[in-house]
Parts: sequence; C-alpha cells; structure tokens
Amino acid sequence: MTLPLEGIRILESALQYPGPYCCMLLADLGAEVIKVEMPGVGDYARHLPDFFRSINRNKKSLTLNLKAPAGREVLYRLIEKSDVFTEGFRPGVAKRLGIDYDTLSRKNPLLIYCSISGYGQEGPYRDLPGHDLNYQAMSGMLQCFKDSQGDFIQPTLAIGDLSSGMFAAVGILATLIARDRTGKGSYIDVSMFNGLLSWMSTHLGTFFGTGKSTKVYEPGYGIFTGRDGKAFTLGIAHEDWFWDRLCTALGLEDLRGIPGSERRERRSELTEKLRTAFGKETREHWLETLEKADVPIAPVKTLEELTHDKHILHEEMIQDVQLSTGEPTKQVSFPIKITNLPRRIRMPPPALGEHTVPLLSELGYSASDIEGLRRQSAI
Repeated sequence: MTLPLEGIRILESALQYPGPYCCMLLADLGAEVIKVEMPGVGDYARHLPDFFRSINRNKKSLTLNLKAPAGREVLYRLIEKSDVFTEGFRPGVAKRLGIDYDTLSRKNPLLIYCSISGYGQEGPYRDLPGHDLNYQAMSGMLQCFKDSQGDFIQPTLAIGDLSSGMFAAVGILATLIARDRTGKGSYIDVSMFNGLLSWMSTHLGTFFGTGKSTKVYEPGYGIFTGRDGKAFTLGIAHEDWFWDRLCTALGLEDLRGIPGSERRERRSELTEKLRTAFGKETREHWLETLEKADVPIAPVKTLEELTHDKHILHEEMIQDVQLSTGEPTKQVSFPIKITNLPRRIRMPPPALGEHTVPLLSELGYSASDIEGLRRQSAI
C-alpha cells in the first residue's frame, strides 16, 4: 500500500540525535530520507554503531563535502527535487556554508527548511554551546530529577534531543499540509530549549498559579521495593478508590478513606508505612496481589526483560533486521499503529555513502562526472 509520506523527499544534513530521530520517524511514514554526510567521516554517531543504527533505518546515505563548491552544487541540484531540508548546525554555520534557508529557497521556493539547534536561531542564548544536559538545566527540567535527599539525579535519557526531534517532525508535517494550501515553502526553527520548556508546562502552570516551584505527589505514587529488593512502581495519582483498594490489599484498613489532600500533607508518614508493608513480601507477590485488586502497579524492568516482554512481543515493537553486511540486529518499531499502515522496516541503516552513485546518476551525473567529483573531494 501507499505510505502516508510516500513521494516526499527529505534531505537530512543533521547529525547525532535530534535531526536523525526526526527524519527516522518521517522515513517510517514513507518519506524518502537522504542523509547528507561528510565523505570519509559521516554522522558522528557512526562512532557508536549500535546507537547510530537505532535512529537511522529506512534512509539512504549520500556523501557530500559541503565546503567544496562542487559538493554544494550537487546539493543545490538535489534541493530542486526535494521537499524538506533539515540541518542541525549551530546558528550561522549554514549561512557560512551557503546552505541557509534564503539560499536554498531561491533554488526551490516550495522547500520546507527545518533548523534544529540548542536555543534557536535568535535570542541571547543562540550562540551558547551545549548538549542535552545543559538544555535540561536551563529549562528547569533538572529540578524534576532529585533523590529523596534533594540531590540532583542525572537523567540517562536525552530528553531534549528526543523532544526536539518530535517537535521538528510535527513542524514538518504541519508545513507540508500548509504548503498544499498556500503553494509556499516555510522555515521551521526548532529549539531544544523551547521544546523542554514546553514539556515543563504543567510545572510552570502550577508555579504561575501558586507561586510554588514543587509538586507534592501522593504517597501511593512512587517507586518501592519488595522483600527481595526488586523495584516496582505505584501509580495512584489522585484516585481515592485506588488508595482504598491498596490499603485493603496491604492490610492497612485504618488508612482507608483518607482524602487526597490529607494524603499529600502526610506524604512522608504514609509513604513510610507503605514501604514497611511492601518489605514483608516479594515484588512478584505484590504484582500479583495488586493487579488482582486493580491497583496501578508495574515492575521496573531491565532492558533484557524488555526483549521478551509479552506485551512488547504482541505489539511487534521489536523487529529483526538484517544489515547490509548480512549481520542480524534488532530495532524498536515505529510506535504508532495506523489502520492499513505496515510498520515493517523497509531498509536497514545505510553504510556511509552507500547510495551516493545511484543518487548522483539519478541527478544526471555520468560515471566520468562522478569520478571528477571524487577527484575534487566533493563526494
């Protein structure tokens, strides 16, 4: 069947995480994604092969030296036949290379151009260097990650990279629809900082309303351990009925009927009572008991456990893929299920420059032309 983005060509000149993640989502939806990579070097993420493979399936790889005039000329010719261009340079770099929006939109007025950067293309922070952890700090998100002593916990998930990749995908999809209506291209400025700030909306909303910077959670909303030391989570966010069921299952009948406001006020005391009760039996016991009682509980799973999780297998969220080298690997599937949309991975992550020659041939370059580009270090 025809995939939703079939016929849309995207040039990905974005390295490492946000841009490649964005473009993988769009490739999963059927777009033709061409990674534009430096000859002999490629995406820096290639130094971490397993990481690279996880966000670069369903793509082609074209090596181009954008600092070489002949390399830029190839890009310009590609732009004329493309719908979207993504880049992840620091502000100002694309202009110095001659691949900024003003330049490329003159080649193709229908072009959708998406820039992903730390703090955006304007504003007092635009030129600051940074990585995900810096943007989490600046956005206030790190305030959400503290242990029971109030010390900061360093997240191991690149939340800013992932969120900006998702926001970039949303922006590109929206502007593709807008282009059909207006007949005009667009420029998209995605800031990792702004994306994280958007995800802080409810925390900031609480602060705007109360002047308080912290949210007090229910005692039944947290991470606990059983007698065997294995961790699990309770997810009682505010529901009185869940709390009462929990108390009955734990034999804490005297705690039933405590309203949410009082539970939050007595959080430390009640949490300690829950920890004591949970310490009397194993995690497996509590999983079985509380699932039967219809209380939201879930084990803290290891990565190894995920590979044979019955629900993940049912959802086909892990697929077997054969690399171009013949080596087998696994991939996490596109997470959205859409009627009549196959989630089969069409292409393995590409080798560096794997599609350079066929793409150049498609643009009208002859074998001798391609050899000339090699001699000029343009490809």
